[in-house]
Amino acid sequence: MGKKNKYKEEAAPAPQQPQQQQQQQQTPRAAPAPSQAASTSGAGQQPGGQQAPQGQQQGGWQQSGQQRAQGGQQRPQGQQPGGWQQSGQQRGHGGQQGGQQSGQQGGYQQRGPPGGQPGGQQGGQQGGYQQRGSQGGQQGAYQQRGPGAAAPLPPQVGTIPRGTLGRPGQCGVNYLDVDMSKMPSVAYHYDVTLTPERPKKFYRNAFEVFRVQFLNNKIAAFDGRKSCYAVEKLPNVSGEVEVIDRHGRTVHYTVTVKETDNSTVELSSLHNYMKDKIYDKPMRALQCLEVVLAAPCNMRSIRAGRSFFKTSDNGSRVSLGDGYEALVGLYQSFVLGDKPFVNVDVSHKSFPIAVPVAEYITSHALGNRVSDLRNYTLTDGDLWRIIPFIKGINIVYEPPKSFATAPRVYKVNGFSAQPACSQKFELDGKTMTIEAYFASRNYKLQYPKMQCLHVGPPVKNIYLPIELCRIEEGQALNRKDGVNQVSAMIKFAATSTTERKNKIMNLLQYFNHNADPTVSRFGIHIAGDFITVSTRCLAPPQLEYKNNNFKGPMNGSWYMDRCQFLKVIEKSHKWAILNCDSSRIPYGKLSEMESLVVRQAKNVNVCLEPKADIRNFRDERNLDEHFKELKGKKYDLVFVIIPTRNGPTYDVIKQKAELQHGILTQCIKQFSLERRLNPQLVDNVLLKVNSKLNGINHKIKDDVRTKLSNVMYLGADVAHPSPDQRDIPSVVGVAASHDLFGASYNMQYRLQCGGGGGAREEIEDMDGIVTEHLRVYHQYHKRYPEHIIYYRDGVSDGQFMKIKNLELKGIYAACSKLGIKPKMCCVIVVKRHHTRFFPLGTPHPRNKFNNVDPGTVVDRTIVHPNEMQFFMVSHQSIQGTAKPTRYNVIENTGNLDIDLLQQLTYNLCHMFPRCNRSVSYPAPAYLAHLAAARGRVYISGTRLSRSPQEEYKRRLINPEFMKMNPMYFV
Repeated sequence: MGKKNKYKEEAAPAPQQPQQQQQQQQTPRAAPAPSQAASTSGAGQQPGGQQAPQGQQQGGWQQSGQQRAQGGQQRPQGQQPGGWQQSGQQRGHGGQQGGQQSGQQGGYQQRGPPGGQPGGQQGGQQGGYQQRGSQGGQQGAYQQRGPGAAAPLPPQVGTIPRGTLGRPGQCGVNYLDVDMSKMPSVAYHYDVTLTPERPKKFYRNAFEVFRVQFLNNKIAAFDGRKSCYAVEKLPNVSGEVEVIDRHGRTVHYTVTVKETDNSTVELSSLHNYMKDKIYDKPMRALQCLEVVLAAPCNMRSIRAGRSFFKTSDNGSRVSLGDGYEALVGLYQSFVLGDKPFVNVDVSHKSFPIAVPVAEYITSHALGNRVSDLRNYTLTDGDLWRIIPFIKGINIVYEPPKSFATAPRVYKVNGFSAQPACSQKFELDGKTMTIEAYFASRNYKLQYPKMQCLHVGPPVKNIYLPIELCRIEEGQALNRKDGVNQVSAMIKFAATSTTERKNKIMNLLQYFNHNADPTVSRFGIHIAGDFITVSTRCLAPPQLEYKNNNFKGPMNGSWYMDRCQFLKVIEKSHKWAILNCDSSRIPYGKLSEMESLVVRQAKNVNVCLEPKADIRNFRDERNLDEHFKELKGKKYDLVFVIIPTRNGPTYDVIKQKAELQHGILTQCIKQFSLERRLNPQLVDNVLLKVNSKLNGINHKIKDDVRTKLSNVMYLGADVAHPSPDQRDIPSVVGVAASHDLFGASYNMQYRLQCGGGGGAREEIEDMDGIVTEHLRVYHQYHKRYPEHIIYYRDGVSDGQFMKIKNLELKGIYAACSKLGIKPKMCCVIVVKRHHTRFFPLGTPHPRNKFNNVDPGTVVDRTIVHPNEMQFFMVSHQSIQGTAKPTRYNVIENTGNLDIDLLQQLTYNLCHMFPRCNRSVSYPAPAYLAHLAAARGRVYISGTRLSRSPQEEYKRRLINPEFMKMNPMYFV
């Protein structure tokens, strides 16, 4: 979770509205995109959507136990086909009698006898989740294409219930079949010890020499650390080997191989785990095969985690700027579904470009401002730009030929305080400069006025001239990419599903697993193409606005047209605009913003006074004075313009407004005000303003089949510091609903650390947090919830039991103190995985990145056979391949039906208040992410010297403010 990028601006642009709709209305309210960047691997892209072609129609479908027929016959323009009809043994065609005047017929038809049901009239709706077109528009998303688009669902495997609702179809998944017919029934596990322990990067080379010399050339798969696997018994043996590195230096290791206590690995368990329902043995077998599958990749790539990165070919380098390049790698992992599969995907990562340090400084750090370093000394500004890159990087020192010594690798600490011509050190009791030292050994420095690199142990003063140093190739750095690298990486990595598959296939061809002797010896053979799985596309919900106006999402987004927000606070809100003097924005521009906000607010029924109090402030201290005065005069909302330079930052503004003064703010960047001020931008801002002012933008249309009475939706996330920010604690964010629709939320945040001061994923104070959320819920409803549906984000597979044992225990404890026993459903929201869906057939012309339709669910074949689990793509990706979210249900005391859970989850993806789009995971989890991000804001720019608990108490949110505006954090 710690890798998510957070945009500070509170308003995000929306895609242009289709021309057809622009002709129908003058000031359309379009669907903004959520304020979050896509991840560099194509993962986590934000939802997007394009308008489908006018008049295209999509049929319904039927499902039965024994026979199915494709529903939805072609209708005349302006009529929409029926939805999902379910009955007993047989179904006929799914076409229903269409309604009149573009009326649509309901989503989930009640189970009963076969046959059509009459449609609604005058645009009325029957049943639950119908799709509304726009004057003869279309239902659902892009028309499913390709062979087998309406194939029936396969029979259920195992005892875990799977979903049945939705339009059936098929798609490819980036999983490969594995032929294990020739795999032996057992393998053997051995401990491997290498001494000395460092350097570790030659372990594989040392083990390979040892395998040939001491293991009689028997095939063994080594994991590069402490284990190896073989299909035949190996002797317990020890021996000394010699490895020569790429620089000609010789390294000696003593290698010991010893059989483990429980050495037998039952590979045969992978054949029969479904029948025996034993899942621990196959996991151990998969660990063995993971090591085997990595064998052909280790020597031909740079390994980072489970990905293997191919070095850039000549002339094909993708520069990210600032001295970094992007490399493409193959991710591979064994997974258990109905059978074992290999999950393969493409990874993208930034690596330092292997160039001489002098070339890095001239070409990347100084931007070609200085071409000749012979008479140049780095300024403080130069060092400020260079040190974040160079510190911690390995460089190769190549001594002059006169030294007659081999190159060595060092880690950089920084630069010398003085240039080489004046930096002095002691040698044999004499003090001399670095330049004089090299001159005494028959080498004249080219850049005597340049600082030297300080390398090696920090306590030692080892200085090396930059002209003799080059950046080592293939360094997988564990550091956070800068803004420029992230932006460039997104442009490179965000590709269509077609291009993504081509990248994966090229890498599989490059590594050629099946030709590797280790893979062959273990008797496994991986297929050459993706598997095909059955999908179901859920119907999107109808969204209700004021006066019973309904909107139906199309391709993951919708337009408000002339609708007004469902609920606003009926009072004239006093508001102000604060602008920093340093921005030099003319008063006329601020006045234009004022009138535009008032006009657009009237359109959506947000009640603002016709005139704002427009003020300028000088600096942070003066901002405090204005906040204090506006709070005293009971202003409800303050727009603050964030200056581009020389003014308070977003973090400072929020700290002052929410921790000190308790006044509601809405920030807008100076750039947005000057370059992008238009009705669309203001409409996007008003989505947030109405939520902050305790309004409700929209809700899901009521449907008895998915509506739970008296439910509290709970979302939780933990934001971790990046690897180079270990002095910052983890920030817990928890959001909980306090209305009847899952539209209004309040938040709690906490600071916490793990053992040794590191990151901690499990939430420690869940008891206290949930107690406060239940108090707020009771404050609004005078009762406690009967259901708690808990969406937990940011948890890896190995932590599920910790969440159950710690966090759920804390929730139960909070409920017990209040004497209540609500039904609990806990769903883990997993985004860090490499499963992707690839549509079959020809892509739709408007589906630029060839993604599956929003609402696509897969809960067969590739899910764990012993867990309630499903994948869902709930959004339309703005750029790149859409990443499905995986949901694992780890607690379900209310025995909620899987169909209800899946549709409810999809519905909640339409409830994120900041945009008129379906987002990639449910609103409670998304809002928890915003809550954790706000917690990060509160500790930004300050020195944390106390315990996390003490630091939290110093940053308590103004209690009156929290009570008046609980949803301030959106």
